[in-house]
Amino acid sequence: MDRKADPETQLMVDEAILDYLIYTAIKSLLKLLDRGSREEHNVHLPVQMVDAFLAVFRALHNNYNASGEIKFRLQLLQFTYVFVQHYHPITATRELSTRQTFNAGDLKVPQSRSPHQEQPHTIPLERTLPMFLALSAAQNELQGSTITEIWMMLAAGYMAQSYMEQVIVYQNQRPDLLEDAFHWGYDADCRSEEASDQWHISNMFDTDENLTHLWESIKEEHIEALRPPDKTSLEDHLEVMANGALSVVAFKDKVSEFLTGLLSAHAAPLLIQLEMGKVDGLSRKATAALKTRAGFIYETPDNI
Repeated sequence: MDRKADPETQLMVDEAILDYLIYTAIKSLLKLLDRGSREEHNVHLPVQMVDAFLAVFRALHNNYNASGEIKFRLQLLQFTYVFVQHYHPITATRELSTRQTFNAGDLKVPQSRSPHQEQPHTIPLERTLPMFLALSAAQNELQGSTITEIWMMLAAGYMAQSYMEQVIVYQNQRPDLLEDAFHWGYDADCRSEEASDQWHISNMFDTDENLTHLWESIKEEHIEALRPPDKTSLEDHLEVMANGALSVVAFKDKVSEFLTGLLSAHAAPLLIQLEMGKVDGLSRKATAALKTRAGFIYETPDNI
């Protein structure tokens, strides 16, 4: 006689596996972002395993409502994947189909040639900027925090990089390009659907008056830095900025640090904690007992 697992138990197990796979994929992507092509061969499997398991998970638990932590980690994976693709193309063996993760078929791009000389099919930073802002808003809401001056500098730098790329790489000469790149902030007349990304982003900037003035000041500083001096072409000025005060390399490193910080700001998945030999709230002895009950067949050194 076949025995089926209790539905609640099965959901708990599957949820733990899903969280583990998402976390592992993010870690692999961040290693690629930090170390470059030396880690590329390690990225494919974790990313594809998330996509494959999500398809199975949704089939088994079609009415599942994910916890805030898993939703956030999945959003973090989505943005990290897209951002890493901008600098280190990841050739997928098949299209990753789930909208809640990412569509690799849209992101198959060749290697960048120089700081702001991506090939034509590289996903533009302009398209990833709203994802960065939505991820930041999700983090603030989940932890009950607010935007800081350090984050404002990073966000304004992201907008500057997006603008420079449009001018240098895509030869975009639209008159309102600079203004459009920095239009983000609180919109009292926001008509976006409640709980949409645009709605969350606008609310993120709905903070006290001092922070609002600081944000506008930081944006204006970046806008002024992007305007060329007399007798200097815009393209020449931006090339200098991209290799100096607004370094593309420094920007990538700052975003990498930001993403690493987001990942570490939340408790690691239970299966990761079991691997490490210490579960939050449990002694090492209790953790070892839990590992045995959970079917772990090896011991992790105590000094990990």
